[in-house]
Amino acid sequence: MRDGDFHGYAERSDNDLVLSFLRVRRAIGLLGYFLPTVLVLWSVIFGQGLRPSISAYYYSPMREVLVGTLCAIAVFLWSYEGYRPRPGEWLSDLMAGRAASLGALAVALIPTAPAEPVACTLSQCVIGFSLAGTLHWLGAGAFFGALALFCLVLFVRGDHPDAEKTASNRIYRACGWIIVAALALIGLILLSPDPVKTQLLPLRPVFWLETIATFAFATSWMVKGDAMRPMVRAVAAADAR
Repeated sequence: MRDGDFHGYAERSDNDLVLSFLRVRRAIGLLGYFLPTVLVLWSVIFGQGLRPSISAYYYSPMREVLVGTLCAIAVFLWSYEGYRPRPGEWLSDLMAGRAASLGALAVALIPTAPAEPVACTLSQCVIGFSLAGTLHWLGAGAFFGALALFCLVLFVRGDHPDAEKTASNRIYRACGWIIVAALALIGLILLSPDPVKTQLLPLRPVFWLETIATFAFATSWMVKGDAMRPMVRAVAAADAR
């Protein structure tokens, strides 16, 4: 192989690797937008009303959509290697992606506690409804927590950022703090006294907070996948004023 051919092959390989990263990031982002949107549309079109949480759709005809989408997100996150950590960096894309993947699988395969008596799933039969519900929420926390780390730590890494990178970092951090705030509010709701929960239930606050957090992580991955250039440029232009 001639020297020029080797460099051309190496350049094409690098380009293919970059495109692969971008496709995975966009796929994760698109799935994040898809899930809450299709659940809301189904609830409205079929007059079923919103469920208390995204997870509660497991006990509805949308079960396959919920579980399938979460499993697809888990596969993409597990396969995402990202960048290797530099010396002194303890957190890597691979580590966070695997944690988020396992959290998504836990949410998909260990259902939340049902609102009324139902036949148990495999996980519920083995470990019981109470422990399954606890593991479900721990999985959700790991999933969103790892995605917040992507936004607040991993996506903003890089030396000497240009205007667009600086704008992207602003978006990542905003998405990360939105996820953190949504998780904190969900925690407060779950820990609130029963009379407070009863009053809030018709508003479906957990569902909407989960949707906001999901849209936030989806936006960050779409930006990282270079699919939201107009938004990034608009933020960069606003910063330059």
